[in-house]
Amino acid sequence: MTETKQNSNLSMIARIILLAFALISAPLTLAAAGELFSARGISVDRTANTASEARELAIVEAQRRAFYALLRKLTPQTYHPELPQLDDEAIAPMVVGVQVKNEKTSPTRYLADFTVDFKKEMVLPILAARDIPYSESVSKPILVLPVFENKGVKNLWDEPNPWRDAWIEIFDAKQGPEGSEKRRDDWAQAPVLPVIVPAGTLEDIKMISVDDAIYLREEAIDEIAKTYNAGSVLVTYASLQTQNGIRRLDISYQRNDAFSTAIVETFTGGDTDREIFRAAIFDLFTNLQESWKDQNILNRDIQNKLAVSTSISGLRDWIEIKKKAESIPAIQKLDVKELSVDKVFWEISFLGNLSQLRTALGQRNLILEDDQGYWTLNQVN
Repeated sequence: MTETKQNSNLSMIARIILLAFALISAPLTLAAAGELFSARGISVDRTANTASEARELAIVEAQRRAFYALLRKLTPQTYHPELPQLDDEAIAPMVVGVQVKNEKTSPTRYLADFTVDFKKEMVLPILAARDIPYSESVSKPILVLPVFENKGVKNLWDEPNPWRDAWIEIFDAKQGPEGSEKRRDDWAQAPVLPVIVPAGTLEDIKMISVDDAIYLREEAIDEIAKTYNAGSVLVTYASLQTQNGIRRLDISYQRNDAFSTAIVETFTGGDTDREIFRAAIFDLFTNLQESWKDQNILNRDIQNKLAVSTSISGLRDWIEIKKKAESIPAIQKLDVKELSVDKVFWEISFLGNLSQLRTALGQRNLILEDDQGYWTLNQVN
């Protein structure tokens, strides 16, 4: 660990200010944790002798399904077969609250959509006790630019672009997958890597052309990413051929923030073009979520400390930076060593490796850099 240089000792006023900061910033961490440990969109339909009895059964079912949807969101798919099988009595104490929408009742039937909030401090030990890895990190959105080639013509904004239409239908119109209850529950959850499809406004069209997207031209990519407050951009290039009634969808996709060549995949089948487009998008979406979880699983046996300096423009600036840092699950403790009107020297205690910490900070527009042996942490707009 490299220590940062320090200025004068803290004055009494600075100490009082730091105490006020600690009190002000506390609710943000709780709110961030609460959002991650909520399972939403659990649609339940139960029948019983009375509507009241059906409602009680529906609440119990919603809590059970929400609990497992939450565990699946936090953990890699390869570990899903190892998730614990708990009875309803064991799940109930972990529930903070239940929210209900779209209630419908009849004399013997109850239908509703549930959001269930869970206690982080009770959920995570269940996974840790079974050595099941999990990630608590949520990424900034990834912006998807769907390019479609038809008969040699490449389209991003122009019509027809059925590939882009399918992305919009799924992520803007919220037309999720059909299929099993489990699949629908999982899709209803807030993703750890949110996806945005640009609106296709005149400003979007001016910002980035189809060639800009295909060749990942940095200036145009950065501009549209900033416009949509996206952490990265994914260009998905698709072409569809049909021979003897069999559809073949070829896709290549590449991120602007990944040092890798384009990934190429082929999908076949589907009774309609829409079906094969949707199947490919759901598969790609799942891969994005799993990749994010894999990269952000913390090794909790690794504990580190890092001394950093931060330039500030005033108290409001420091409050905002501190709140952002405290909202990162990997960060266990923040110790302010010295504070002046324009600079803060502090120590970060964190889990995992430095690369994971830098990624997590970057998701909150905080840039951690090595400045000739001294670490700096500053906010960018």
